[in-house]
Amino acid sequence: MDKARDRKTKRPLELTVYDPAAAAEAVQRANAAILSGTALVPYVASSSSSEPINAIPLAAFAPQDRAEPWWLREKLFPHHNLRFDLPVHFIAEKAVTLTDLDSHQNRFRLPSDAVIRNLRPLLSPLELAAANLQHDDHVPRPRPPKKQLVLEAPGDQDQEAPQGKKKKRKGKKHGGLPVLVVDSNRGIRELQMSRWESSRGIIIKGEGYMSFLANSSFKVDDVVEIWAFKERVFRLFGSNVCADGPLYLLITKKG
Repeated sequence: MDKARDRKTKRPLELTVYDPAAAAEAVQRANAAILSGTALVPYVASSSSSEPINAIPLAAFAPQDRAEPWWLREKLFPHHNLRFDLPVHFIAEKAVTLTDLDSHQNRFRLPSDAVIRNLRPLLSPLELAAANLQHDDHVPRPRPPKKQLVLEAPGDQDQEAPQGKKKKRKGKKHGGLPVLVVDSNRGIRELQMSRWESSRGIIIKGEGYMSFLANSSFKVDDVVEIWAFKERVFRLFGSNVCADGPLYLLITKKG
């Protein structure tokens, strides 16, 4: 009985030869079966409904297309005790016009669109008010009617003008935001930046404007770049490390 049972359970030995091509084909068939049953879907994270209060757009860290003048940080910043890492912002590029060099005009016109887009966000509410840039519109407005105001010396309010002479109209005072304008030769003049009420043109003006032109040696059609930088108050452990500084505008020849 035992011998008969052993003869039934024993199987003849078979010789199996390994075929690499057949094995590879079997693996491919298995992989295809897995992929056909499961679709690969890339995961896309949903946008968060809340952002940290200090979130800053990545565009703010994007490198600028322009290279700032090499001497700005090496020469000018140390001379005025400015931080070496102070951000410098490219504002605009323009060609110098004949009216920019006219002593009767006595002003340098800035590209309005670029100032609204690039310079206005850098200013505080008080600075915007001083420069008449509270609003970002630059559509020309109609001129207001001329008021027949007169110049009166103190103590002469009750005196009448001499017979046959007209009283002079009192001109409107045009203020502006104080700015330190730097030229190509690193000369600095304290001028004012303001926006005209009627034409909405944005200009730099002031008593030292012609001296600024003389030192910069600008000519008609010279292409210049306009840069801006300003030191803001910086607090560390409750103490002011540095206070607000003036607004600097660098106007330098391109290249």
